Amino acid sequence: MHARCLGLLCLCSLVMPSAVRAQPVIEIDAFSRSMDGQFPKGWRTWPTQGGKAREVYKVASEGGNRYLAARDEKEHSVQIFREFGWDLGTHPILTWRWRARTMPSGANETDPATNDSACGVYVIFGKTAGKGLKYVWSSVLPVGKTHSKEAGKMYFTVLDSGQGTDWRTHRVNVTADYRKFFGRAPDKNPAGIGILTDGNATHSPAACDYDNFAIEKE
Repeated sequence: MHARCLGLLCLCSLVMPSAVRAQPVIEIDAFSRSMDGQFPKGWRTWPTQGGKAREVYKVASEGGNRYLAARDEKEHSVQIFREFGWDLGTHPILTWRWRARTMPSGANETDPATNDSACGVYVIFGKTAGKGLKYVWSSVLPVGKTHSKEAGKMYFTVLDSGQGTDWRTHRVNVTADYRKFFGRAPDKNPAGIGILTDGNATHSPAACDYDNFAIEKE
């Protein structure tokens, strides 16, 4: 994960209307607005990586439900981002589900030389070189493993490990996780979320499906 990604989500900080803030659950994206084979609407990446991102991230469907299918064929490390108004004071919980399709062979997120993940979800705070949280489905690291990256500016947590073919749903308290890693509550709201499925470090395929991103009241 490159440090430059920490600034992209901060280019636009939207204000959440009061009527929306009152809702117990606010959908971020269930990918129903995009057609099969399309890059997901409302998401973006770095201007020079648009073509690569469209190769890796495409909407697919199964049983009438649309979801985001991500597949990196050994060579890309392309993140995509979804900006939205997020008030941690009212909605500190981030939820989603994912399904690992292909685990990058030999990957280990604690080693910069092999730090690929089948599934990765980011929560970004601050401007360039700001702070962030990452949640991963790891090839080999155990569930619950945490690790500091980028001189303590980024922390990741392993939520799932090893091969799996079923959808798994996660619910994380972003405020609590931030406080655990950085020693205090966030002084600003996140600008949104990021996704990264990559196999470029290990030169092996990596694939993950994502769906049903939402934020919730505690």
